[in-house]
Amino acid sequence: MAKILVYSEEPDVALQLVNAASKAEEAQISVALLGAGDLKEISKKLSVSKVASVFQIQNEALKDFGPEAVTDALEQISLESKPDFILIGGTKRGKEVAPRLAVRLKLGCVTDAQNLRFENGQTTADRVVWGGNAISTVSTKSGAVITIAPRANEKAVGSSQPEIKTIDLQRKTRTGKVVGKKPKDSGEVNMKDAEAVVSAGRGFKKKEDLTILNDLASTLHAVIGASRPLTSDLGWMPESRQVGLSGTTVKPKLYVAVGISGQIQHLTGMRDSKLIVAINSDKNAPIFQECDYGIVGDLYQVVPALTKALKSKTGR
Repeated sequence: MAKILVYSEEPDVALQLVNAASKAEEAQISVALLGAGDLKEISKKLSVSKVASVFQIQNEALKDFGPEAVTDALEQISLESKPDFILIGGTKRGKEVAPRLAVRLKLGCVTDAQNLRFENGQTTADRVVWGGNAISTVSTKSGAVITIAPRANEKAVGSSQPEIKTIDLQRKTRTGKVVGKKPKDSGEVNMKDAEAVVSAGRGFKKKEDLTILNDLASTLHAVIGASRPLTSDLGWMPESRQVGLSGTTVKPKLYVAVGISGQIQHLTGMRDSKLIVAINSDKNAPIFQECDYGIVGDLYQVVPALTKALKSKTGR
């Protein structure tokens, strides 16, 4: 029987990890719940089927989920619960915590695990490597700390009455300290939970041309995203809008890729979308191998025509 501890600072991601952990036969699943405020409501939310226990640590040091404080807390919980595997949500915070915790517990660390399998007392997972150009399969011979990308699994459902264990945080001396804070870009959008996403790629000739997506996105009630060249390279859009391996992983009901060639770095962040539509002038663009519907044509002609057609159908 595998003992698995799951943690994410985002409750919805923690529920996804519970679902991933439940794939292990006869798994004994525990959830780590950390925070500075009242944890009762979150604890109820995490009390889903197959969760045997919830370990809670409430402390002001965990207010911002700083990696050092969270690592201290998870180390304490791990020493008490003695899990075989620790699953951590692959958020920005989670990716900071996982290697720290692995070093503390002297365990291996597998990052960005996909298709996680628990077989014969060990864990096997697929990982995207070499900048998204290949997939490697890794196995652990013993316990490990494993990060899993948000939305890689559905959320666990049902209800249970897990044992609630409250622990006092014991901080360790650290040299790091917060010297300043910067507000998030005003362009921040909730990409990860959007039901429809319309993304722009390098097919756009200049920044001002991106406005032609506004009507299409409005008609579809969609959030506007972008590929890496338009965010990190050209700075035409905030990085919060970036979809892909180094950006946000999305899983909407509808994903429209406009002027995006479909390199593996981008595909990794959106290939699990329910319905994918691609618009590109290059009939050999890789995106057409992944889409459900493809339109080969000039986006400057296709997007306005598509928007007009949708409006006539929907009356918007």
